[in-house]
Amino acid sequence: MDKFISFWEKFGELGLFVYSTIETITPLAGAEVFFIGLMSAGKPWWKVASIALLANVLGALIVYFFLAHRDGLYNKYVKEDLRERSKKLFDKYGFWAIFIFAMTPLPFFLVLFTASIAKMNIKNYVAATIISRGSRFYITTYILNKFTHLGMFEIVLFLIVISIPLMGIMYLVSKFVLPYFEKEAA
Repeated sequence: MDKFISFWEKFGELGLFVYSTIETITPLAGAEVFFIGLMSAGKPWWKVASIALLANVLGALIVYFFLAHRDGLYNKYVKEDLRERSKKLFDKYGFWAIFIFAMTPLPFFLVLFTASIAKMNIKNYVAATIISRGSRFYITTYILNKFTHLGMFEIVLFLIVISIPLMGIMYLVSKFVLPYFEKEAA
């Protein structure tokens, strides 16, 4: 993995853009793996976040246009009532599903694939991607910028300390809140 990351780091901002696009459509690690290196090289935090955001939006659009118009496997393997429920669920709560999922360390492409296959409204899909990934990237790069005087270990430790309570909240949401929304969509 180190060789893979170092390959993209050699390309700087272009590497971040290409990697962020690919990471949106595959199960690769989030674009944040590049933030520290680019910011250490003197790139402004807001520029790093903007590049990652733009690339994630591009990746999300690629996913949408490839999957929202391909019904073959989806229709073949997913029962019609489940397709209708997922469509209703994403029409009603898709923005929040994407937003919440984007804030977790889980691969972002999972929710994008699901929303695309469910043919979520494209405007809500793009808005959710911009707002969720923008929030995540701008907050992360801002925090990294404010704590650059710390060493790499301290920064990673700080991010882990922040993410553990968030993962707990996400678990509780998935355990107690999502069943309510699924029942509403039925």
